[in-house]
Amino acid sequence: MEPFYIKLIESLVALILVVIIRKVVSSQVVKRLERADFGTMREKLVSKLLNITYIIVLIIILTGIWGLEGTQVLAFVTTTLTVVGIGFFAQWSLLSNITSGLILFFNHPLKIGDYISIVDKDFPIEGRVENISLFFLYVKDKEDRVFSISNTLVLQKTFRILRSDEVAVLLDEKEEVVQ
Repeated sequence: MEPFYIKLIESLVALILVVIIRKVVSSQVVKRLERADFGTMREKLVSKLLNITYIIVLIIILTGIWGLEGTQVLAFVTTTLTVVGIGFFAQWSLLSNITSGLILFFNHPLKIGDYISIVDKDFPIEGRVENISLFFLYVKDKEDRVFSISNTLVLQKTFRILRSDEVAVLLDEKEEVVQ
C-alpha cells in the first residue's frame, strides 16, 4: 500500500476516534449540566467550546500524521498565540470578564432563576437572575428593570441567594408597586 493511502486511512481513523470521543464526552457533559439545572444557553456555550477543542486536537493529530515538522507547527502556533495574547492583553477587562463568566458558569452556586441580593452600599440590587453570558449577569428587579453587571464585578461583590420566603416578600412588594 502506498504511503499516501496509509496516511489517508490514519486520518480517517483519527477523525472517527475524535467523533466517538466527542459523542461520549458530550453526552456526559449534557448529563452533568442537566443535573446541575443549567439552562440551554449554557449547554450551547459548553458545546461550542468543546467543539473548538475537538477541532484543535484533530488538527494536531493530522499534522502529525501528514508529517509536518514540529518546528513548522510550533512556529505557527507560537505566532498565533502571540498575536492573540497581545490582543487579549490590550483588552484585559474583556479577558477578565470572559474568565469570570466561565467561573460563574461552572463553579458558582448562582444560576438563572435565582433571586439574589447584591450587597453594595452605593448601588444595591435585588432581583431575579435573568441570564448569565460570557460578559454580563442580567438581573431583573421588582420594577421589571433589567440591570447588566459585568461578571468581574459579580465575583468581586458580596451577594446572597434569597430563600423562598424572602422571594415571596420581594414579589409581594412588586405587586404593591404595580397597584
